[in-house]
Amino acid sequence: MHATLYVTIFVSAALSGVMGYLTSRLSQSNQRLIDRQTYKGAMLAEIRGLHRRLMEYEVAFAERVMTGHVSSAQLLKVLLQPGDTVVFNNHASSIGLFDRRNALRVVRFYAAIRSLEGRALVLSETGYEPDAADMQRHLEFVRQLRRRAYLLIRRLRRRRPRLFAARPSWMR
Repeated sequence: MHATLYVTIFVSAALSGVMGYLTSRLSQSNQRLIDRQTYKGAMLAEIRGLHRRLMEYEVAFAERVMTGHVSSAQLLKVLLQPGDTVVFNNHASSIGLFDRRNALRVVRFYAAIRSLEGRALVLSETGYEPDAADMQRHLEFVRQLRRRAYLLIRRLRRRRPRLFAARPSWMR
């Protein structure tokens, strides 16, 4: 009699522990999914903003600087504003929420953004007047970066199908 009571208590405690563990794992998984979607949305919005700014900058650079209406030093200083990369700067540690390929693409994109900022700074503040070849290389780099932003936006917007997305008719 006492043996069956102890076995019942032990089995009940084991089941309770297993259910608690599984519940916590499920909760963590759901929270990670929420974090992933939130971060992905914020990164997508930021990259869209950068893409828009690169398009505006490319047009202004081609129309005003390449034609000589505005000096390169004036236009290069307004390439990016301090708040343009705030999501990546403040949440770079969350890059692991993406899969490896997208994380690498995002990091490379922001590295190219930093490189563009550095090029713009060098062209605007070194004191020498850049020649047409330097300006053309800078414009081509802006165009490549804008294309990279567009492709990254498309990649991040893509949704992967779920494993069990197609449910059998009897489950509907």
